[in-house]
Amino acid sequence: MRKSAGVRPPEPAPLRSSLTGRREAEHRSDAMTRAHHRELPSLDGPRLRAVRAGVADAEALQAVLEGAPEYFEATEGAPPAAGAAVSMLEDAEADPERRILLLVPHEGGPAAGVLDLYLDQPEPGTVHVALLLFRGSCQGIGYGGETVAALAHALSRAGFHALRASVGDENPEAHAFWQHLGFAEAGRLDRGVSVLERVLRA
Repeated sequence: MRKSAGVRPPEPAPLRSSLTGRREAEHRSDAMTRAHHRELPSLDGPRLRAVRAGVADAEALQAVLEGAPEYFEATEGAPPAAGAAVSMLEDAEADPERRILLLVPHEGGPAAGVLDLYLDQPEPGTVHVALLLFRGSCQGIGYGGETVAALAHALSRAGFHALRASVGDENPEAHAFWQHLGFAEAGRLDRGVSVLERVLRA
């Protein structure tokens, strides 16, 4: 299974308690403005293109999640919940730094996979891949490497300087996949999760 664990990237350091409510609101507004102004260029690979998903795309996303049962058995011990896609998309719509992208074949047909990103996390200029997942029938045919290459190219064009991925210890194949693509371990999170990073070329 060539994918990263669906893990929320680490949050930035908490704001100091001395911040007033007004300054906290300004901080949130700045974060939203930064995310909205750093939209990604088109992300097109040789065979797949990325389409930003909204709540209206819940059925297509749910089909991708249910098409990768081995991933959920390994990481969560159960198939994805019936409302997993809706929950993901609603969370993304409330988070200005998050982007959920369906990976759709150029030739048409249902989505082959999903890419879940956090822009400017855990610091400005870094993008964190929380999830790269393909249907079981679309694994092992090179989609993963092509998608990461297209993503790295798009992020470089947008001015980002680093790409990270979070991978659970229960998914050693994903760890090997990211390392094969030039990612090196940058740290560890709680619950047995490695953070891998690749510096992007300008």
